[in-house]
Parts: sequence; structure tokens; C-alpha cells
Amino acid sequence: MPSATAQFDFQEPTVVQLTDEERTTGEMSLEHMGLAVSALHRDGLVVLENAVDTAHMDAINAILVKDAEEMAKMSSTHFNGNSVDGRPTGNMSQGPPLDPDLLYEDIWANVPASAVLSAVLGPKPHVNYVNGNTALGGFGDARQRVHADLFFNHAQFPFAVVANYYLVDVSPANGSTELWLGSHRDTSFRDHRNCPGVPQAVTKAETTKEGETIKGETEFGIRDERLEDRRKTAPPMQPTIKKGSVVLRDLRLWHAGLANPATDPRIMLAFVHTPWWYACPARVVLPASAEEHVRKWSSRAQHPVQYDAHFVPASLDHRKVKFDPNFSSANKGYLSMLPQSLGSGYVDDVSKY
Repeated sequence: MPSATAQFDFQEPTVVQLTDEERTTGEMSLEHMGLAVSALHRDGLVVLENAVDTAHMDAINAILVKDAEEMAKMSSTHFNGNSVDGRPTGNMSQGPPLDPDLLYEDIWANVPASAVLSAVLGPKPHVNYVNGNTALGGFGDARQRVHADLFFNHAQFPFAVVANYYLVDVSPANGSTELWLGSHRDTSFRDHRNCPGVPQAVTKAETTKEGETIKGETEFGIRDERLEDRRKTAPPMQPTIKKGSVVLRDLRLWHAGLANPATDPRIMLAFVHTPWWYACPARVVLPASAEEHVRKWSSRAQHPVQYDAHFVPASLDHRKVKFDPNFSSANKGYLSMLPQSLGSGYVDDVSKY
């Protein structure tokens, strides 16, 4: 049996318990670095515990919890539906506040996380996406399809890693994400329902509701037969993760948003990192007042992080930042190495997902 699909003797995320010194200095021990890098390669995910000042998380959570109810009613808010039966999941995109005073370095450019990312993706990884994911309460047992956050043909080695920051303690009690550990090691675009190079991709037809035309879209997610095969050897799980942690997840990892049984929203921030050579066309829109922070993070001597940013002169309302999950590459050499029979995928219009 291939090692990537062999029976796992581990079904919980690997947790690297950082010391207070490692958190404040950013210098991880050799053993902790080895553990984190190995877990990210083996499992597709690693938890760096005690990586963030929890006071910073509390400050951001207080703002976003207050915003969540209002955002849920705004027409500009993107909801991550993708449920099997079409029911709303209560899973919405909600990015962090963009006030320069709230751009905490241990969230926007966390040094221990950057060290691990640099070891996996190469030096000075680029950030091309900043947003967040909120699981609202009151949506019963609705859930997303199992999916990977990819809508296009992609490599079978690490090319994008998201750093997730849960702003509160999370568990199944408040909607932690379902994870299929190790699934990234034996997957390609062929496993996705929206892969045009594989017959019988499932497509929703255009429908009309109260006189409004709803644009048809191709359903996305991992194909049912692949899920059932995987379930036999490595079934999914829901983790318990402490506030103050950074969760690094390979973007190829299969996962699903599950309902939040609690009353309070469960908020998680997301920063997608790609290698310096990957040439992702996406840009993070930031106010000009944030440029000094971005320059400092990219020029620091210790594990710098480069933001591919578009700065605008006016202040930005973080509640209305466009959802644009374009994690594709513009590097023609890289693209030429992908299986051409699978097509390019849906690179040009991913906002509908």
C-alpha cells in the first residue's frame, strides 16, 4: 500500500508547544523546528501553540464579534456555502480590522510561523491573501462539502500554506474545522469535482429566484469516491485548539467547515503564503497607513515576510474587503510542469466560490 494512503497511527494534529522565550524572541529550538516542519509535510498541518499574545487576539475578536451580526446582513458579505443539500452553513468570510494600531506583528507576520514557512516554502514567503472565516451559531447541523481551497490545476508539492489564527479556544463545541490529515500527500486536481479534465464534473444550472437570475457555478469539493477511499484508512477529525495558536495548513489538505453549536461566532483569520518564485497575481488591499508596517516585516533580519500589497490612500472598511481567493500562479515554467490533461481550472473567476 502506498505510504501516502497507508493506515495512519496518528489522528490528531501535531502540537508544537512553544516556550514563552520562543514566542517573544521568535527563535525556535532545533527540535521544535524539526517537529513542525515534519508535521507540516506528513500531516499537511501543524499547530504552533503559545505563538501569539492572547491580548492581541482578544482585541481583534472583540471588534469582529461586534461586526459579525451586522456583516451577516450585508449584501457585500461572502458566505461560504458549498453544502451538499444547499442549506446555508453560517460560514462567512470576515477579514481582520485594518487600523494600523491593530496590525499586530505576531499575527500579520508571526516569526515562529514565518520560520517554519521559510523552511517549507523557501525564504521570504509572499502573502497574497488576508481574510478570515467566521462560523455563526444557529445553523443546525449544516456543513460544507469536503474540499481543498483550490479551483485550479496545482502541484503535488507544497506551494501554498495558510496561517490560521483562531481568536478563541476552538473545539467541536464551537465549530472547529473538520480535517483530513495527510490527504495532501496523495491528491491532485483530478480529485476535485470541478476539474474540467475529468469527465462528469458536476455543474449547477442557472436558476431563478424571485425574478433574479442566479449565476450557475460548478460545484467544488473532493469527489465522493476519493473521500470514501480515504475514510477507510484515515477518517476525518475535529481538533481542539487553544487560543494563542497559529495553525499552518497546506492548501492541498482536505477539510470542511462544520456548524457552530455555540451562540457566539467562532472567528478564524487566514493569511495565505506562497513561495517567492510562485508569482501569484493576487494582491492584499491595504490602507497606505499600513505601508510602514509592511516595509518593516519584509526587511527584518529574522524570517522576513513579503506582502504583495496594493495600497490605497483612503481608510478601508475591513467589513467590505472583496473576497478574492486567487491562489493561482503566473509562473509559466511552473505551469508547464503540471498535467496538461487536467486543464487550468477556474482561475479567472473564483469569487463565486
